[in-house]
Amino acid sequence: MFKNYLKIAFRNLQKQKFYAFINILGLSIGIAAGLMIVVYIADELSYDRFHAKADHIYRVTVKTQISGQVSHIATSCTPFAPTAVEEFPEVEEGLRLAFEQDIIVSKEDKSFIEKSVLLADSNFFSVFSFKLLQGSHVTALKDPNKVVLTESMARKYFGNSGVDSSLLGKSLRVGDTDCVVTGIVVDPPSNSHFDFDLILSMKTLEHMNDEWTSNNYYTYLVLNPEANWKDLEGKFSALIEKYVGPEIEQYLGVSLHSFKEQGGDYGFFLQPLTDIHLNSKLDDEIGVNGDINYLYIFGIIAIFMVVIACINFMNLSTARSANRAKEVGIRKVAGATRSGLINQFLTESMLLSFISTVLALGLIYLLLPSFNTIANKEISLSLLFDSRFLAVLTCFIIFIGLLAGSYPSLYLTSFKPAQVLKGKLRVGFKSSVIRSSLVVFQFSISIGLIVSTLVVFKQLNMMQTRNLGFNKENVLIIDNAFWLGKNLQAFQNELENYNGIVEVSNSSSVPPNLDNNTVFKALGKNQQDQLLQWYRADQDHLAALDIKLQAGRYFSDDFPSDSSAIILNEAAMKSIGWKNHENQRLITFNRSPEGDVLNVIGVVKDYHFESLKSRIRPMAIVLGGGNLISVRMTPGNFQQKVELIEAKWKQFVPEIPFAFSFLDENLERLYRSERGLLKIFITFTSLAIFIACLGLLGLATFAAEQRSKEISIRKVLGASAVHVMMLMSKDFTKLVLVSFVLAIPLAYLFISKWLEEFAYKVDIGIVSFLTGGLIALLIAWLTVSYQSIKVAVANPVDSLRTE
Repeated sequence: MFKNYLKIAFRNLQKQKFYAFINILGLSIGIAAGLMIVVYIADELSYDRFHAKADHIYRVTVKTQISGQVSHIATSCTPFAPTAVEEFPEVEEGLRLAFEQDIIVSKEDKSFIEKSVLLADSNFFSVFSFKLLQGSHVTALKDPNKVVLTESMARKYFGNSGVDSSLLGKSLRVGDTDCVVTGIVVDPPSNSHFDFDLILSMKTLEHMNDEWTSNNYYTYLVLNPEANWKDLEGKFSALIEKYVGPEIEQYLGVSLHSFKEQGGDYGFFLQPLTDIHLNSKLDDEIGVNGDINYLYIFGIIAIFMVVIACINFMNLSTARSANRAKEVGIRKVAGATRSGLINQFLTESMLLSFISTVLALGLIYLLLPSFNTIANKEISLSLLFDSRFLAVLTCFIIFIGLLAGSYPSLYLTSFKPAQVLKGKLRVGFKSSVIRSSLVVFQFSISIGLIVSTLVVFKQLNMMQTRNLGFNKENVLIIDNAFWLGKNLQAFQNELENYNGIVEVSNSSSVPPNLDNNTVFKALGKNQQDQLLQWYRADQDHLAALDIKLQAGRYFSDDFPSDSSAIILNEAAMKSIGWKNHENQRLITFNRSPEGDVLNVIGVVKDYHFESLKSRIRPMAIVLGGGNLISVRMTPGNFQQKVELIEAKWKQFVPEIPFAFSFLDENLERLYRSERGLLKIFITFTSLAIFIACLGLLGLATFAAEQRSKEISIRKVLGASAVHVMMLMSKDFTKLVLVSFVLAIPLAYLFISKWLEEFAYKVDIGIVSFLTGGLIALLIAWLTVSYQSIKVAVANPVDSLRTE
């Protein structure tokens, strides 16, 4: 019986080649798009799950509140891990990590700048399941000055033959420390929330700040399987009382109780390892995390893509029902049961689903590299042959076949044989409210996606073009300035002699990496403590970045007392409650336990030193320098200027590689996920519209066939070609307009929810909705125009001669 079903199904596909082509093409694209999104979601959900202890590893975070300012950071203090292991039986292991960027690593005549150097306690390989190729997971990081290289780093410094033979005991200079190689580890997989090039033993550090209020390390705890992490989290208040309270009293001059009464708070929290990538939006994250909300968005898009493709099959199957009505009638008269006919039509839909899925796999094979580029992923083509993927794919084929074939099979088998065989059954484009509703659903989704894409583009464009309060263009950032030592000022002076260089400045930070905060106490009556972002900069910093001064003055060589001066931004002045900076002073405990009194000498206008997702926070600048040099250049000839600067760098420190970046590019990296979202929206919106238009083309073709005699009579009676074209387009235009009305509230709710993530956002406005509706209407007109013109210019005699 099944063989007979298949034979009839193939015959029908051959008989209706045009409609079969539309169905298969639409389903193939829909399934391919849906499967790629499913693969993307699966990859995002897999982060950190390759660790054997993943379900029992938790990261310690710190949340503070001072004067209404809340800070929640991913780092914690040095003593937390060993103390937790000692005082809480639920904790089996504690691990501390620290990350250093742009570290000089050298071996003999080879010298490179490595972007990610990890410092870790000796139990790193016990907590995390990174595979060691050489060395012992117990002793590799046990002693000072020991280093474990990733496989790619081993090849980089020791060649391909080095990985195949033992590298243990080899020497490598990391920064200014001579280290011994004690292990080779497989490169971290792409689905890890942190990456590294090499791992230094934590004991390599000569000094570790053991204060409980100094949070510079990423701390991970391994709990025993029976432990409840929420219950353990509740016990951390004892650590606050015992260890944090005395430091708050020492530095702020108030007891922990008084600190809380004044609105302050301090707490340690736990974060499941497998939640970090998608659910963590803390300050001082190791890297750029994903967003669980984007997975919901992409999941909905995947469902919509498949549903739109299935709707095409449903609509075309039911619209062409008249062509198969007699077949159904004859089969019923010959004794066929309704269940048998349903099985026949479901077999046809399953066959279409299978063929479409096979073609979809081909599309995925061809397009996955491009998709990886758009989504910033490293999804392997080997996934297509994974047994779990194939199992899901089989279920997918069955699901699509049932979804697409259920309504047509029930509809077609409901015909009564007597009416069909007497020719009393009349079906067509206008005969089905359900069919029109499905078209409306398709275009509602398409219009919603168009509007969403337009607003995402507007938001991203606003973030890239908004006045940040400083000039990000033409600024080169040089790293590793501390290697210049006493020659720093001489190097800066040499650069300023070039005609193409406007200003040179040294600082500890530049936007968007102002990630250091500390507590300042405003001196005066009833003044509360203030949590301020802060960094060090020299006298030329404002000129180099073109930051505007709002009041007072900036640091100057003419005022030796500026070593005890401080500059605030407008947000800091507002937070403290000062209207005037004159005669105002702050005290900070950052540089000494006794505290340093700093005189406020000026106020800079607020500028965005973080992503536009965040409001401008209170910030301070103190006189000093750091590891970064900002070079403002004149526009044009950047390559030539960079080469000149690099040549000068090599004159001063020839053994140190020249590392640089451009300020505007660093800022643009903040919105990498939003750019990826926009590309994905554009891609899948285009595909959704294309699939919907395929269905519309099929319906327009069928409508033209059904109404050919009606239109011929109208033309004989004097109807013009334009009138006929308008007549053919009228029904579809109504459906698109209804779709537009339904799409407005849904698109508005979605976009409003997405924009809540941004402190600074565009106005959605009516223009985006009107533009989206107009685009959909134009596309629909263009889709049906071919058939409309074909019918309008046809000779009516060809259609009426059979009457």
